[in-house]
Amino acid sequence: MTGGTRWLLAGVVAGVAFIVPTVLCGIWLLPAVVPDAAARWSVASALGAAVAAVSVLWGQGFAARPGGGSGTAGGPARSVQASGTRAVAVGGTVRGDISTGDGGVPSASPPAGRQTQGAPVTASPEPDAGAAPLGSVTASGERSVVVGDAVAGDITTGDHPSEGDRR
Repeated sequence: MTGGTRWLLAGVVAGVAFIVPTVLCGIWLLPAVVPDAAARWSVASALGAAVAAVSVLWGQGFAARPGGGSGTAGGPARSVQASGTRAVAVGGTVRGDISTGDGGVPSASPPAGRQTQGAPVTASPEPDAGAAPLGSVTASGERSVVVGDAVAGDITTGDHPSEGDRR
């Protein structure tokens, strides 16, 4: 479903969410309680506006979410598997930090002359020929991190200088 269709559907739902309770209350539910027509329709409109406000909150979230597939976040359904020790596999976008190690995300780069141990994290926009099928995210190595979309944060595998280098 395209973004424009989502916004159109959200608008229609908001309109229906206003009209239905307003008409129901104004014509059938409130005449016995509020005899004055002006007051009755004012109350009915306020109730309709309250229901429509809730539907607008839902509609904004529905229309603004990315993708159009059958996944839980609106994107295509994705197979996500993290089978390694302290492995992390994320099928969507990461907005924050990922740490698979003991020390968390380092606040600064290591001092000059000291190297961190471990393989660097790399990202490839296209899968390799022998890789898992598109839509599949698998992290199987120890402290491995695989992200199926974009990363807006830091990733660390916990590899840091040895105890002797920290002194």
